[in-house]
Amino acid sequence: MYRQVFEAWLESSSVIEIRNLKSWEFLDFMRILHKIFPDRSNSSLFLNLYEVFPEGFIVAVDKKRFVGFAIGVIDHGGNGRILLIGVDKDFRRKGIGSMLLKRLLLLFSMKGARKAELEVRVSNLDAIRFYERMGFRLRERVDGYYEDGESAYIMEKNL
Repeated sequence: MYRQVFEAWLESSSVIEIRNLKSWEFLDFMRILHKIFPDRSNSSLFLNLYEVFPEGFIVAVDKKRFVGFAIGVIDHGGNGRILLIGVDKDFRRKGIGSMLLKRLLLLFSMKGARKAELEVRVSNLDAIRFYERMGFRLRERVDGYYEDGESAYIMEKNL
């Protein structure tokens, strides 16, 4: 009986792999991006970003399926810029977002960045709390930042 329970547990459990996106996976990546952020599916923009800074595309994979991602770049001032972090709704609250963010922050540090920055909607309280737990602090508010007129908080973290 214990063996059956163990085998059932083993089959149901999953190990999330955090790694860099491979170029041949770009279409699958765009599917998960569009699923999580339907309004941000400009594939040519993300393809251009990938060509410039491919190491800034981090994915979370469960059983060969993308379940989350983080995108970041090093800006002209040498700071890390977190552009997007997304996790499939069925995989949220399992630490995947934290793993993705930590991997991106490690990359920024390895590239010599001393600070990481991001923008977040003032209404996205869950994301704001998440970033605060990860050591980010509010730097400033930018009114009317988004196309729909919503304001953003600029958040930063020293690396």
